[in-house]
Amino acid sequence: MKWPIVALLVACSGSPEPEPEPVDGLSLDVAARGPFNPGYRLTTLTYDPGLGEGTRTLDVHIWYPTESADFDEVSYSYEVFTDDQVVPDAALATSAYGGSFPVQVYSHGDRGFGGSSSFLARHFATHGWITIAPDHLDNLTFDTVEPKTTAHFIHRPHDIAESLDLLERDPEFAGLADTAKVVMSGHSFGSYTTWASAGGSYDNIDTFCVDRSCTEAERAEFAAGFDDPRVVATIPMAGTIRRSWLGDNGHSTVDLPVMFMSGTEDPVGQQGQWDAMDSIDFTWLDIEGACHNAFALGSCFTLDTDEGFEIIQTYALAFARRHVLDDDTVSDILDGSTEVSDKVAFQRMNAAE
Repeated sequence: MKWPIVALLVACSGSPEPEPEPVDGLSLDVAARGPFNPGYRLTTLTYDPGLGEGTRTLDVHIWYPTESADFDEVSYSYEVFTDDQVVPDAALATSAYGGSFPVQVYSHGDRGFGGSSSFLARHFATHGWITIAPDHLDNLTFDTVEPKTTAHFIHRPHDIAESLDLLERDPEFAGLADTAKVVMSGHSFGSYTTWASAGGSYDNIDTFCVDRSCTEAERAEFAAGFDDPRVVATIPMAGTIRRSWLGDNGHSTVDLPVMFMSGTEDPVGQQGQWDAMDSIDFTWLDIEGACHNAFALGSCFTLDTDEGFEIIQTYALAFARRHVLDDDTVSDILDGSTEVSDKVAFQRMNAAE
């Protein structure tokens, strides 16, 4: 009897390996590392902010889930800030959310860089999310302009919106990255960016522009605002709303949930901000011992770095799943009935149930 060549090959090689079971992202424990490895890519973005100053060209960092385990060190900024817990340029994993990938977008702080909160991006990636984070040109660790120009307060929210546009047209992620509903996080000065992208209004801009000599184009940008409808929830960390720009009531036009995270060792006006949040869905987590860098590079003398990261990423992912993926299984974390850590003082007001 002659065997067909295909059958002969199968007989000789044994049974084929079974396909891995698909991952259900909503069944994963938000506090634990997810089943994927964090892939990483660096790309560039060029766009014109429309202020008559020409184009901006930014580095843009992207973390995403991969099944590859070829970990290697990458540099986020001038070979100084490195990360050996990612898989560079790896293939995208199979989606854990029915075919598409939920998205987080991140804004770094003053003199920071897109990878300054990479611990958070990696955690999201292991759970099947994509995180995209631009380097805010002219406000980087080794490349900053002081005093900050008025235009920079316009550039930041535009950098975020343009990065999401980039993700929508990227050859690898287009049609897969679900940018219709994204969560946005920001550290320190990046908190300003979250308020801007969430639809905060610039009630104080006329007063502020007296000293700044704002151009007509800049005034028009502030008057229109930077509300991005793709951003459905925000996580400002270690930075309060900029009243000098948005005024006493600039937060009142924000019609989405906000989870603000702060540290007891980092006085940034968190109590005053809480006292003013009487009209929006606002949650405040104050972490005992957390300093300013607990939400970025770590290295607080008053809080173990890994413990701080675990607290922050657990709450952030739960918040993201609830508001991006409509997941109500995490509601006990978000209403405070389940305690993630006894180091967290949890307060919540005007929550939309």
